[in-house]
Amino acid sequence: MSILKKICVRLPVLLKYIVSVILVIFSGVISVAAQDISDDAEKVPQVWNVSFEGNTTYSGMVLKNQIATEAPGIGEKLKFWDKTGFELNEKDVKRDVIRIRNYYKRRGFINVEVAYRIETKNKEWKKEVFFIIEENTPVRIQDVEYEIKGADKNVQQVWESAAFARVQSQHHYQEGNRYEMIKEPEVVGRFSDMIKNMGYAYGDVNIDAVIDSSALSADISIQTNLGPRTYIDSVEVEGIETIGKNYVLREASLQRGEQYSLEKLQEAQQELFNHHLFRFATISIPDQPQDSTLNLLMRIRENEQRSVELLAGFGTEDKLRGQASWTHRNVAHRGHRFSITARGSFIEQYINIGYQFPYVYNTKSSFIISPFGQHLLESNYELLRAGITNSFIYQYSRKLTASATYEFTKNQELSRQRDISLPDTTLEYDLSSLQLTGYYSQGYGRQQEGWVIQPYLESSGFFGFASFNFQKLSADVRRFTRLSSSTMLATRVQGGGLFHTSSDSLPSNIRFYLGGTNSVRGWYRHELGPKRVRVDSTGFSEYVPVGGRAMFGFNVEIRQELEFLINGLGMAAFLDGGQIWETFARVPRRPLQFGIGGGLRYQSPLGPVRVDIGYKLNPTDQDLDIYQGTNYGNAWNRIGIHFSIGQAF
Repeated sequence: MSILKKICVRLPVLLKYIVSVILVIFSGVISVAAQDISDDAEKVPQVWNVSFEGNTTYSGMVLKNQIATEAPGIGEKLKFWDKTGFELNEKDVKRDVIRIRNYYKRRGFINVEVAYRIETKNKEWKKEVFFIIEENTPVRIQDVEYEIKGADKNVQQVWESAAFARVQSQHHYQEGNRYEMIKEPEVVGRFSDMIKNMGYAYGDVNIDAVIDSSALSADISIQTNLGPRTYIDSVEVEGIETIGKNYVLREASLQRGEQYSLEKLQEAQQELFNHHLFRFATISIPDQPQDSTLNLLMRIRENEQRSVELLAGFGTEDKLRGQASWTHRNVAHRGHRFSITARGSFIEQYINIGYQFPYVYNTKSSFIISPFGQHLLESNYELLRAGITNSFIYQYSRKLTASATYEFTKNQELSRQRDISLPDTTLEYDLSSLQLTGYYSQGYGRQQEGWVIQPYLESSGFFGFASFNFQKLSADVRRFTRLSSSTMLATRVQGGGLFHTSSDSLPSNIRFYLGGTNSVRGWYRHELGPKRVRVDSTGFSEYVPVGGRAMFGFNVEIRQELEFLINGLGMAAFLDGGQIWETFARVPRRPLQFGIGGGLRYQSPLGPVRVDIGYKLNPTDQDLDIYQGTNYGNAWNRIGIHFSIGQAF
């Protein structure tokens, strides 16, 4: 009996059970509501809504963050069993009037007027607080003057520099702008950073503002005292245990005699912090006479030289997975890193040895040699491979990293044929390829924002060692846009192509695939796209993916935090789509396929624990297990259920 028939048979019993549950809940709601009515007269007045009138420059969402009076959110309002926690305190409301007034005045609205009123809603204890704002005309900047003090040649150099011109044109205190006192530290910081990057470690910046309250105008004077131009004379290092001072200075790229630069110091500190040997690093200027020579103090703390790391996880694709690694961070006291890593799941078993040279020709460059072995078990093939990778990595900045890798592997691939009379076939081949990758990320941390761009290029056939010659090109572009303090719009577009090779002879693991927990979620792992049938002695068995030479995919996801219900809880709604084409010629004949769905997320210490349910909008007969007109599938063929740790992208 199919699942649909079982559901139909049990439907009356199921409906009866649902109705009884609804009646019990409904009766409980009625009794609680009746109790609420009797208690209404005794309830302490509660803030039910907070509203603003007359505000045109700043939205209500911004102003709510400046006051103490708070109204319940949708989740709290639905808690009919608990109406406490938002008691009305008129003294707080009066203080909020002052807070709003000060917020506006610090932003140029010196004549702002703020009042309030309190209204009763449909119940006596429900109160709505209104803040009435009359912004009036703000103060505008009428004139901006710049004054630079110091040695004549230094002053002339600053006046003529592109850095000064850039800051001069970009800071907030421009003629015609609203004068905002709150912006002064930002403007001071811009000019201060600029002169310190030009070598003036003791430079000082001040701003004088003369406000005419009757004309509502302000004259601004930005005054800069350069002081002496400074050069690094010495660098003291504290906290080293297993490495020499010269090694630390080399990693920081600080040399005696070079001109001081705040940006260079920040970059040196970041380079040390990124190094595997150091836990943290700070660089400061201790008290000293303010002359042209500068002594720096560097404090560092080293990581443990040796460590063991054990990780475990679970997901619907690879089931149970685990990883173990052992690392030595200071081989031969040269700062080289040696590691052994093994990981395993029901899909992949992998082991590799890595040896890293953290300094090639500067601190941004490193080189890694890594022999490895891998066993991969996919639905349409099984792969055994062993080889070695040699990677040159260059971290240009925190946002941009690039790498060039040469990889040589020996491969043995086992794939099943569609005819039962044929045995499993084994393909043995070698690959010799150069891989170029890039990674650009506009934001950092868990709360990713902005652009993330990842291009990839692989060319196989170098040195005559490869059984297959091909070029593989792909790109992954993501954009994270914050719609509100609790809502994020995440989008991704990816595409790729294989060139200069025959798709019939191409090994399965080289081809493109789509579908799965981190891909198009209406489908399971690699299941979106062309498939071949697998039959056994009883007939139809299943469809297995074959991959292709061309790929396009996209994801659009809205992520909403639900902190008002449970700390760390969130939900998401998504639209995914894409397609795999066996050849470029078949692109017009195979349309895109789409999946829609949603899921829950919980922010755990290990990352977001995620459950997603995707629904295929336009599946093919192969997706539904329909073979030669006979349906071998069921209703679940349209649905993909995914559980994992980490965001989908």
